[in-house]
Amino acid sequence: MSAINCIIIEDELPASILLELHIAKFDFLDLKGKFTSVSNAQNILKSYKIDLIFLDINLPGKSGIEFAKSLHAETAVIFTTAYTEYAVQGFEIDAIDYILKPISLERFTKAINKYSKAREFNETILHSKKQEKENPFIFVKCERKMVKLFLEEISYFESQGNYLLIFTTTECYKTYQSITEMQEKLPEGLFCRIHRSFLVATNKITGFSTSIVNIKNKQLPIGRFYHAYVSRILNSLHNYH
Repeated sequence: MSAINCIIIEDELPASILLELHIAKFDFLDLKGKFTSVSNAQNILKSYKIDLIFLDINLPGKSGIEFAKSLHAETAVIFTTAYTEYAVQGFEIDAIDYILKPISLERFTKAINKYSKAREFNETILHSKKQEKENPFIFVKCERKMVKLFLEEISYFESQGNYLLIFTTTECYKTYQSITEMQEKLPEGLFCRIHRSFLVATNKITGFSTSIVNIKNKQLPIGRFYHAYVSRILNSLHNYH
């Protein structure tokens, strides 16, 4: 696991020392500082990306609960307190854990494990979203199952009555939906409707004339009512390149 920058905000010295000793037993926890109040911790929060805060609730000035509500979502909180009555409030603001003092190493370890699992889950979600953004895809129902198709691999769509053929660089898929429904799902600019029956990927076009579009050795007709729109799109692509 990559290093986790953490801080302690705790106004009771024995509790602060105990937390520091527990943190030292985990190589991936990098303690950036100890503070007795929220106001004292402000500078380090500006200087470092703090991943995790061990936060007392009863603090001088702003309370731990109040402070936690103001934190960025990427900063996790493990509450430390001697009072059980704050537990509900702690979990209402999505704290990783709520530990009662005095904090045993076993209980501390349990909290760290919860944080590690939450961090791993969040990183997986972020990675998935990044991949989706970099290589967008759609799911289509083909033969009673959902198939994932990357947009980069799709050459064109062809309407055949009440079903739709999807031609990729390697295969052809058949799904029961209209070409208009499919067009509405796709990002703007990546595909061009050239005919009532054809929707083509602009980056797969290898040539065109006033009446046809070429996708490798396949010739697709340009519909009469789409001619002006298609000419404008294709000429803009030609001028861009």
